[in-house]
Amino acid sequence: MPAQCEKSTRCRVHVALHGCRQGTAAIGEAFVRDAGYNAWAARHDLIVLCPQVQPSQPTLLAWWRPFNPRGCWDWWGYTGTDYAVKSGVQIAAISAMLDRLAEPR
Repeated sequence: MPAQCEKSTRCRVHVALHGCRQGTAAIGEAFVRDAGYNAWAARHDLIVLCPQVQPSQPTLLAWWRPFNPRGCWDWWGYTGTDYAVKSGVQIAAISAMLDRLAEPR
């Protein structure tokens, strides 16, 4: 979060979704630190939210886990048929993160 956004400047939020194999499980903080969003955000009074997807796949003991071994955001329905609407698990999670950012400090 840019320093001016922590103080008095009213800042907007940009949500930056990583690509497949670009979450922290695969590349650590490289996407968050090196994608160029932070410097751009500081110049334009923006907060960058970088939610993460963890790779997953079912196993015999965890058969309910979604098949997402590359840690991709759901653009094909692996989290359910509502993946692209507000009730979808990932969109709902991002919405909750944005609500949290909007809370008074």
